[in-house]
Amino acid sequence: MNFNDEISLGAIYIGALIGAGFASGQEIMSFFTIYGKKGLLGIITAAILFFLFGYFILRQAIRLQSQCAEDVLLQIGKGRLMFIIDIYMDIFCLAGYYIMLSGCGAVLKECMNFDYILTVLILNIAIVMCLKNGVSSLARLNKLLVSIMIIITLFIGFCCLKKNPDILSCIKTLPSEKGWLASSLIYVSYNITLALVVLSSLGTYTNRESAALGAAIIGALGLMAMAVVMWLITSVNYASLSTGVQIPLLWVARQYHYLLYLISILVLLSAMLTTALSLGFSFSRGFAHRFGINYRNALNLLFIGIPLTKFSFASLINKIYPLFGIIGIFFGILLVIRRVLSIKIE
Repeated sequence: MNFNDEISLGAIYIGALIGAGFASGQEIMSFFTIYGKKGLLGIITAAILFFLFGYFILRQAIRLQSQCAEDVLLQIGKGRLMFIIDIYMDIFCLAGYYIMLSGCGAVLKECMNFDYILTVLILNIAIVMCLKNGVSSLARLNKLLVSIMIIITLFIGFCCLKKNPDILSCIKTLPSEKGWLASSLIYVSYNITLALVVLSSLGTYTNRESAALGAAIIGALGLMAMAVVMWLITSVNYASLSTGVQIPLLWVARQYHYLLYLISILVLLSAMLTTALSLGFSFSRGFAHRFGINYRNALNLLFIGIPLTKFSFASLINKIYPLFGIIGIFFGILLVIRRVLSIKIE
């Protein structure tokens, strides 16, 4: 039996959500590691929710053959509400896209001393060129980059645990075990909008509605596996990482070997590029579908916000991400209402 659709869609799901914060270890440390053993329960809870939301969104997208979030959400709201949602989705995609580009430029400038603006511009051109062939290009690139991320992350985790076999005693010294469930729910809320935007643009990738189940399982398990490895890595090194380390993965890798440090940079770049690819594709496809213009012409709109990347990566994260989390809760509630109660908001 051919599971190519499930693997491709699952890889896109992982690639979209992985992002810089996840791959760097910072998100895992902030949302899960600080809760010690209960942090593992938080990761499992998040994975279950990612599976449920991913399955529902993908199944609806394939059933409706959707090309953008609007196609999926039309059955939830209409009129003024739908107009507000459309505007927000476009802003979300573009803001997230430029945050990822900014992150790539910041990492390459700090680690390789590359020119920041030139790097951002070259990456933007490369992404536009790569996405010319639509969802098939997105699927191929995500399968490649996600595979690289998983292999390297597991290898770094193996090196870390081999040197620190007494991990249970390290976990017991972590500060708190209260609040892990709320933290897990907040973490999922930060990612619901991203999942909705990306997955709803993949409806025409296949006409097999059953592929949604396998893709959601692959996506959730892949995210959980990487999160557990990151949780173990940050737990073992928590005392050192909690002193203000900005990128835990790079700090840990540097402790073992400079080559491992360089390889870790590849993980970070891959994580940001997969998210940028997904957001760039989702914005362009949704914009083209909504306004009836050619998809390839819509891709050129990704150049309009390049000036935004002059703001620092950290600045963009701090200003924009909290808003995404709040609105993510709103979309999560809408999706639950639609699924469980079948209510249409006028």
